[in-house]
Amino acid sequence: MIEHILNQNPLLFNGIVIILSLAIVSKSADLLVNSISNYARKIGISDYLIGFLVVSIGTATPELIAAITGAIINQGAIVFGTILGSNLFKIPLLGLVLLIAVRIRTQQNTGGNAPIVTFFLVILPLFLVVDGNLSRPEGIVLIIAFFLYITKLWQSEGELGKIKKDISIRKIWKDAIIFILSLAALLLSARWLVLSSVEISKILGISPFFIGLIVIGIGASTPELTVQVKSIIRHHKNIAFGNVLGSLVANSAFVLGIVAIIKPITINPSIIITTSIFMSIGLLYILLIMGKRYVNWKQGLFLIMLYVLFLLTESIL
Repeated sequence: MIEHILNQNPLLFNGIVIILSLAIVSKSADLLVNSISNYARKIGISDYLIGFLVVSIGTATPELIAAITGAIINQGAIVFGTILGSNLFKIPLLGLVLLIAVRIRTQQNTGGNAPIVTFFLVILPLFLVVDGNLSRPEGIVLIIAFFLYITKLWQSEGELGKIKKDISIRKIWKDAIIFILSLAALLLSARWLVLSSVEISKILGISPFFIGLIVIGIGASTPELTVQVKSIIRHHKNIAFGNVLGSLVANSAFVLGIVAIIKPITINPSIIITTSIFMSIGLLYILLIMGKRYVNWKQGLFLIMLYVLFLLTESIL
């Protein structure tokens, strides 16, 4: 009976698949990030680098799998919708953290990458796709830029953390098993999420870019919400800033770079103009307030209102 109803209602069926996929993506990504973070702490990496590099790349995994799936089925709009939607949602997430924490002292001398370099790396794909294509050579450029950036950040880690050279396998085998199982669940659920989202966009006549921007982009960002709130509760507040900037850089350079190498992306650049403008404004503001000694809930409220304004603008256009 239930099977018959679902077969007769493809919208309901794909909607259920999306909800279940989002739940699995969220939980598996959370477990994956926890396993990586536990290992990072055991070898002595600082909170900021855990947030920037370890957690951000781990939480970018849903976007990576979703984007690869979108590229393979020739849905470039889904790819950019997912990445830009996820990047934009990081802005109100940080705003929420600031509202919860009320006031955070920013970590100074966090690692040798100037704000202008961070900004350039996040918006670089937007310039590369102006011609409507993100090619394999451009994907290689993004990957190289990402690792040069990370190398510079890692070199500064000596000032922030105390990395241990010898770690017993007995201390990390559980984290390794959790990582592998979580990654497998993530691969399957992210694929189902993209395929069902494409079907719903066809049924409702909605742009695949909009589906990627709102449904997949926000859904894939749920692990970050968990990380952000936990970091505040456990008094690791610098993970919050590191996670936001790291996620933006990882999505823009690392994820899009890998996707373009696997399958070049084609998209109409005009559909990403509004989203790109709001993302750039949000990133500039975050980099600006990071230069202050303290940030508070007022700046967090501004970040949330900026995202609300984006949603209103996108709905009108």
